[in-house]
Amino acid sequence: MIDRWLSHYRILDELGKGGMGVVYKAHDDHLDRFVALKLLPPERLTDLVRRHRFVQEAKSASALNHPNIIHIYDVAEWEGTLFLAMEFVPGKTLSELIGRKGLPLKQALKYAAQIADGLAKAHSAGIVHRDLKPSNIMVTGDGLVKILDFGLAKLTEVVDGEEETRTLESLTETGMIVGTASYMSPEQAQGYAVDARSDIFSFGAVLYEMLSGRKAFHGKSSMETLAQVLYQEPVPLQEIVQGVPSELEKLVARCLRKDPERRLRSVADLKVALQELKEESDSGRLAAATAGARPVAVSRRKWWIAAAVILVFSAGLLWFLQRPTRMRQPSPKEIPLTSNVGAENSPTFSPDGNQIAFSWDGEKQDNTDIYVKLIGPGPPLRLTTDAASDVWPVWSPDGQTIAFLRDFGVGKYGVFLVPALGGPERKLLDIFIPEDWWAPGPYLAWLPDSKGILFTHKDSPTNPSSLFLLRIDSGETRRVTMPPAGSVGDKAPALSPDGSALVFSRVTGIGPTDLYLLATNPDFSSTGQAQRITFFDWVGTGATWTPSGRALVFSYDNRLWRINFSRWSKSPGHPERIDSIGNGASSPVISRQGHRLAYVSSQGDGPLNIWRVGIPDWSMDRGKGGAVSAATNLIPATREEFAPQYSPDGKKIVFESARTGNLEIWTCASEGSNCVQVTSLGAQATGTPQWSPDGQLITFYSRVEGKAQIFVIKAEGTALQRLTNDSWENFFPAWSRDGRWIYFASNRTGADQIWKISSGGGTPIRVTQNGGFRSVESPDGKYLYFTRSKDPNASLWKMPVEGGEETRILEAVVIHNFAVTPRGLYYMSQPDSRSKTLLIQFFSFADQKTRLIASIRQDVYHGFSVSPDERWLLYAPSGPGGSSNVMVVENFDIDGSGW
Repeated sequence: MIDRWLSHYRILDELGKGGMGVVYKAHDDHLDRFVALKLLPPERLTDLVRRHRFVQEAKSASALNHPNIIHIYDVAEWEGTLFLAMEFVPGKTLSELIGRKGLPLKQALKYAAQIADGLAKAHSAGIVHRDLKPSNIMVTGDGLVKILDFGLAKLTEVVDGEEETRTLESLTETGMIVGTASYMSPEQAQGYAVDARSDIFSFGAVLYEMLSGRKAFHGKSSMETLAQVLYQEPVPLQEIVQGVPSELEKLVARCLRKDPERRLRSVADLKVALQELKEESDSGRLAAATAGARPVAVSRRKWWIAAAVILVFSAGLLWFLQRPTRMRQPSPKEIPLTSNVGAENSPTFSPDGNQIAFSWDGEKQDNTDIYVKLIGPGPPLRLTTDAASDVWPVWSPDGQTIAFLRDFGVGKYGVFLVPALGGPERKLLDIFIPEDWWAPGPYLAWLPDSKGILFTHKDSPTNPSSLFLLRIDSGETRRVTMPPAGSVGDKAPALSPDGSALVFSRVTGIGPTDLYLLATNPDFSSTGQAQRITFFDWVGTGATWTPSGRALVFSYDNRLWRINFSRWSKSPGHPERIDSIGNGASSPVISRQGHRLAYVSSQGDGPLNIWRVGIPDWSMDRGKGGAVSAATNLIPATREEFAPQYSPDGKKIVFESARTGNLEIWTCASEGSNCVQVTSLGAQATGTPQWSPDGQLITFYSRVEGKAQIFVIKAEGTALQRLTNDSWENFFPAWSRDGRWIYFASNRTGADQIWKISSGGGTPIRVTQNGGFRSVESPDGKYLYFTRSKDPNASLWKMPVEGGEETRILEAVVIHNFAVTPRGLYYMSQPDSRSKTLLIQFFSFADQKTRLIASIRQDVYHGFSVSPDERWLLYAPSGPGGSSNVMVVENFDIDGSGW
């Protein structure tokens, strides 16, 4: 790039590079001055997230005019290169100036006061930096500070006299949190809304480093650093640096308080305090107030530290010399519990660790029941025989009873008990668990005394799923967790062996699932707020404790992971993958003795594929139905493909496919040929595409930054446009018949509702009032048909598009899968509470009668579309031949020393 021209800028030299782009020194030929040009790399030009982030930096920082903030001159694109022209600042970054021992006190205060002055200006304009760190702070040769990189800024607007924080850009990398771990505030690290107090925390971390030469929070990995930010206090400055004024140390400590309510409230106050300290330091009064007393204290402390080190070393040496000789730990050995065909799931150990209860769909794969098997030879013992599916067994700590769930359909379950050796069942209560595929179980957990059970339940359409406690003898129930409004809820409870801690999965949206830790009292009430301990932001399965309670094992991405807890502080470490065992693993469980681990090894069903079935000619047989053609796999593939939609002219199909490794949008001809990739976002998930009425555009949702957002793209894959840009979950978009609006579901009010947004972008408008999920406008454009994801009956509703009464139309509709034509409703449903068979049916507007089109016994996901001529129907079932088995790991390494 050296000596190249970008518009009227001639590039002279490279100044530096980072994740957001490369910075060059250049000459502005128009104004005859040096500038700094920040370029987005050419290979990133198609990366929508980075492009938005790049432009956002210009818009945020250009609104500011302050001597301590870098001045932005221009943002432009030249011959395909997007660049930012800004003030050229000769000097060094603060990270280059901070030595191993930090900066001299006067110099640190001089720089800190300027940083605070610049931040105060930004905050007064409603801008929060969100990535304040030494490498984003320049210092000129004469000591002038310049704050750089407002590309992660947040804007606060005053609305009706109240401050409302709105995220202009949800700037997370896929599966990551925005910012730099060592300087991130606890609220930012947990993905919560941030305000100016988050910058104050980051400023405190920068000032700490300026004074000490050490980062306030620094682990071996980003996850370990985040854990320190959330749970650990930094080493006091006076233990690192001699002569730090106590007033300054207190100021830094107030900046670094975990609770933002106890932090300094404004950078303006911080600026005043720093200026006063600087004045005292310049006059010599500050140094005199602290001189002379410190060296003795430091000397005494060093003596005690040395004595403590000698004592610990001596004790360790004595243990080493006197310890008994240990035999080498045998290598872990994985063996299948059975050689059964079909699906085995949800293992649970007996207290002695010699038996496993599990669910199995039987030799004929016709019904799922609870079985018990001794580890070793011999057949399993069948405990339940009901026609409904019995799932998720958990063995009581006293060994007498096994609790399990009986699936009555559409989210309705019963909690049952059965003797471990077989016998009469006892029903405890009915519960409701929404059928959320992205949040697998377990759903039950015993209390250590075997007198109570934790269970998952959604007690009202407006509340998320929560964990509840049932006392078996009295029948008393009470809520244990309270997930935040707008989340899907809490599931998969795992109680520590002593009952002092509860780990569970919290589902925050359509996909994101992480583990949370809650300390509990002896009565199993919570002692505070739940702490997030994993940051995967995607689907995982429940955890299991080691017998000591000092570690967890859980499943994520079909592998086993482990979290160790500090012996002294009880704080969780960062997750570590267990590579030696558990390939394709889910639902792990550890025996009470700790020498055995069991998990489910899944070959799984075949991948979701797009199938086509013919629709009978209703008019030829006067409404009695015609011959139904056999269903065929329209686009056979070895990777997941689903969410198909016919184009308005019926000549093409748009669908979601993972054939390139990531879920992206593809199109093909109506007979399944000529598949073409439309998007290349590389996001966690991109899908549920819908054609515009003229067939020129496609709308879809994507998780390019963690949260689901709505996009529009031309059918040939160009002119990508983002419609929503916020911190909510926005999904399942659908066009209005006139193409002016795009309906979508969002949890922005705390519960899923249908909203609409102009197809060209704008402010979303709420449509439904009582819940909504998947929506389709009627062909005449008069009504909106929609399902309610929070409705226990999974009903289909309709309402006028201009607003009005919401009317129930049909019951027991699979919430994703329905279509509206001029003649009626096509939909998928379950025929009764005990059958796994799904029915594809047609409801006629003319005679108000329902007719059967096809029966399906495969698992089906989102995907339902009727061709414009109503000859064909598309859906997305899983392929045949899937299976899963319970595996047992002998010689399980409970200490983790072999991993």
